[in-house]
Amino acid sequence: MRRLGDWASSGVGITSIERTAYPRFKRLITARELHVLFTPSEEERVWAEEVTDSDEHQLALLVALKSYQRMGCFPKAYDVPDQVVEFVRRAAQLPESTLPVYASGRTAERYRSWVRERCQVRYDGPAARALAEETMRIEAASKNNPADLINIALEKLVEAGLEIPRFSTLDAMASTVRGQVNEEILAGIRGRMTGQERGRLLGLVDVIGLDGKTLFNALKQNPGRATWSHFKRLKSHVEWVDGLGDPDKWLEGVASAKVADFAGEAEAQDAGTLKDYTEDRRVALIACLAAKARMRARDDVATMFCKRMAAKAKKAREELAEIRRQQQEIVERLIGDYRTLLQQVDQEGPAQRARARAAALTKDALDALEGLDEESSASEVAQRLDGKVSSAFLLLAEGLMVQSNGLGSLLSAVDGLGGFEAQYAQIEKVSAHHGDNWEVLLHGHLKADRPVMFDLSDVIEPKATSEDTAVLDALLHAKAHRTPARDYIPDRGADGEKAEVSFATQNWQKVIRDRRRPGYFVRRQFEAMVFYYLADELRTGDVAVIGSEEYADWSEQLLPWEQVEAKLPEYLVEVGMLAPGETTVFDGRALVALLRGRLTAAAAAADGEYPDNDELFIDPDTGVPKLKARRAKGPRKGAERLEQAIKARMPERSLLGIVARTAYWIEWWHRFGPASGNDPKLKDPFGRYVITTFVKGTDMTFAEAARHIANVSAHELSVAARRHATTAKLNEALTDVVNAHAKLDMSRAWGNGTTAAADGTHMDTYLDNLLAETSVRYGAVGGIAYHHISDLYIALFTHFVPCGVWEAVYIIEGLLKNASEVQPGTIHADTQGQSHPVFAPSPTGSPSDAPSFRPAPSPTDSASPRPNDAHPDRRSEVVAFGDSHTAFWAVHLAGPLVRPCGQILQADGAGV
Repeated sequence: MRRLGDWASSGVGITSIERTAYPRFKRLITARELHVLFTPSEEERVWAEEVTDSDEHQLALLVALKSYQRMGCFPKAYDVPDQVVEFVRRAAQLPESTLPVYASGRTAERYRSWVRERCQVRYDGPAARALAEETMRIEAASKNNPADLINIALEKLVEAGLEIPRFSTLDAMASTVRGQVNEEILAGIRGRMTGQERGRLLGLVDVIGLDGKTLFNALKQNPGRATWSHFKRLKSHVEWVDGLGDPDKWLEGVASAKVADFAGEAEAQDAGTLKDYTEDRRVALIACLAAKARMRARDDVATMFCKRMAAKAKKAREELAEIRRQQQEIVERLIGDYRTLLQQVDQEGPAQRARARAAALTKDALDALEGLDEESSASEVAQRLDGKVSSAFLLLAEGLMVQSNGLGSLLSAVDGLGGFEAQYAQIEKVSAHHGDNWEVLLHGHLKADRPVMFDLSDVIEPKATSEDTAVLDALLHAKAHRTPARDYIPDRGADGEKAEVSFATQNWQKVIRDRRRPGYFVRRQFEAMVFYYLADELRTGDVAVIGSEEYADWSEQLLPWEQVEAKLPEYLVEVGMLAPGETTVFDGRALVALLRGRLTAAAAAADGEYPDNDELFIDPDTGVPKLKARRAKGPRKGAERLEQAIKARMPERSLLGIVARTAYWIEWWHRFGPASGNDPKLKDPFGRYVITTFVKGTDMTFAEAARHIANVSAHELSVAARRHATTAKLNEALTDVVNAHAKLDMSRAWGNGTTAAADGTHMDTYLDNLLAETSVRYGAVGGIAYHHISDLYIALFTHFVPCGVWEAVYIIEGLLKNASEVQPGTIHADTQGQSHPVFAPSPTGSPSDAPSFRPAPSPTDSASPRPNDAHPDRRSEVVAFGDSHTAFWAVHLAGPLVRPCGQILQADGAGV
């Protein structure tokens, strides 16, 4: 174990200061920051004047004081920017020639003691290093990035009131502590493996076959589109990943964040570079990647299953629509057939003529036999008929023949129309689909998927997230009667209990039954119903997949009620549901009463403002509210001249130049780096990251970039993109850009950062990935980039989501993941943003219809609308609660860079 006193002289450092929160002077210091952070108060100025004996000492003491208050440590004299020194000098009203110098080193040390005493901070190097090491060692069990360890140590030092050690000390400490903790974790992973399991994992990086490929790439494979072949192949992939071993045993006791970091490091490598690691480290990293691949495989299975079922249900609905189209023709044909039959039986038809003639003939026969009944004797009959066959009987027989011929004409007409069977079949087609009964058609589209779906239900382990297990019980019932494949299966299990199907709609419950077979289900329809509802409950979270990440049991992620109960009072005060110090019991009834009161007040206010609202019109007949279209006012002539003058003074900037200059000033490029968390070993990381960002953001290929940009190869750009950048790092870089943009005075011309709008934009993607879908709205294959756009006109956060999903759920998720300093409290969205689950937690509970996004307006444009001014008389808030890698680059970084970075450069050129 390294002694505490050795940290400062160790010289072992792996992290640049820019990657951490260690206090330092940044390149870009705004006028607002100078005034807020470096203006000495009158008391401080008087104190410095009293304890010093010269202007130079007074300025040096004030600079040290303000720097210490800002940074928590004393910077070296040459690290203090000249603009800070000049600002403090002017604020203290000292002569222009005054410089911050000390008479001797002893004087400087005495002044530092005074500053520490005034700031109530202790200088205790051993205690600070001991606290930092203890904090890092605890946090290193769950965090792998040295910058994160340094940041947490800084937070603990500030809380303890200790002076922060030098960065080199903390850097060397983080490197050593992380190495020791990681070695312990990796040794534990290796120790929990058998020799056979280690050999199996190490063999993944060996080349097999003549194509030069390894099985290591299979751990990183893309599941592809939700096709039948990919669906079937995914089952084999799940079985192969499971056959590598038991990751739960290997990684027992290892924090999930640590596993994710190790897996990310392994995934960023290929088989060749992974062989450069030691064997012990290599097998542990592959084990973590195998664990993530196992979870990802189950995520892919569940996602593909849901997509396949959604596609099949869509085809069943389309088939129903086609049947309805065909039904129109059948109905018209049946109407024609009915007309033909009516013509046979109407007054002029043959059936009516035959009936009239048969009636007349029968009347003559009855007249001849009048007076006879069933009890008349044979002698009476013979006497009446004169002992021979009477013509009356012949008339009766002829009448029956005529009647039979009339009926025969009807039968002939039916035969001419195709026969009774054809008529009944057409009638069945119409009657079977007279409603929205697409469910009866679903089973026909699942024939090819049925075996794979049953197999996958054996591979993955679904579990209910609530006490309602009806769908999973029905799945077990279907699997119990999977073979032999009969047309009907009993509706009771082996225990005699009736299978529960109350979760299904009335349509489904009619479809799975056959009146001719009581006590049985129609097997095909029952299986289709079970698979359909299984996919539905996977999407809604009512069914989870054991070992999955995206489909994990959400109920296990909830805080225990004891912790919730302890935090509830503070939370209620924070959201304004209780006043500070109020001890009223707040339960469900109190919440309902509070929301009812707010809703009543909001409704009353809306009613009261309606007569004065010129934009809202409520139809008195239908009660439907309508918004009148706004007409923008043209810009004033003076505003147009001002805009032209500003543009004439602005220098022209290239996109690559904008990316490079913002990277220099904002330093967002420091967010990129190897998955290990170390500093990049690149010769020029700044240039490499800037060019890679430009290339990926403009959707160029690496080969195209290498042909047009000197001194860079396609391989170098590919390595930077694949191994040094992730979606999380892109979001961190985006956060830096947003924070820098929010500090510009120009951004405040449009808003104050409290309002945002959310909407999606279609983006093209590669076809062979699970996210790509055909968008009916946009008529192309791809995905939706769902943006949260601040009223400062910059993208705060972007999700990349499939086409066809209801975008409302991503409103909350985007707000939760927005790590920038711009935290909006009001969100405007279109109809895609309106959803009960989204607005239920909102205190006001009513959505706000904001207009779609517009290009960033000119600050001089009087007609430029602001999101929070879209409908000033009817604002209603939604309170905030808190693939294709190329597309992520374009959406997350390069897209938002163009406009805001241009503004930063324009502001910089103006002398800000």
